[in-house]
Amino acid sequence: MSIEIKGINNLLKRLDKLSKLESEKAVEMVAKDMEQAIKQAANVFSNNSDLIKTFEPRKYGGSTYIDVGLKGDKENFKEWCHLWYQQFGFYNHGWNFKNNHPYIDAHKMWFDNALESNKPECMKRLKEELKKQVNECWNG
Repeated sequence: MSIEIKGINNLLKRLDKLSKLESEKAVEMVAKDMEQAIKQAANVFSNNSDLIKTFEPRKYGGSTYIDVGLKGDKENFKEWCHLWYQQFGFYNHGWNFKNNHPYIDAHKMWFDNALESNKPECMKRLKEELKKQVNECWNG
């Protein structure tokens, strides 16, 4: 007594292709888009938006992670410290403020706002790219 399953080889080939999806390319593409959005937000108040970068992808298990923004180990902090201070706000201890140190919050949370405003678009683009890859694997 035996059972014959038709198309099992075809199904196994498709599943094998699905296990080898190139999600890293899609994540890199979306990270570049996010980098451009953050640079545009930084251009409002800074001339050093070129210090915002997309860093090398890291893989953990089946997931890919890419850092986008400012990192202390890659760039000199003195070059991009004003971008960091603008993110959180700061007290101005300059020459003209002897006893009164005003709190500067003109562009506070600019980085977070840039991320949140572009998150839906980037997620949509990432989903579309991954759907396209899945369809190519399944149908092709």
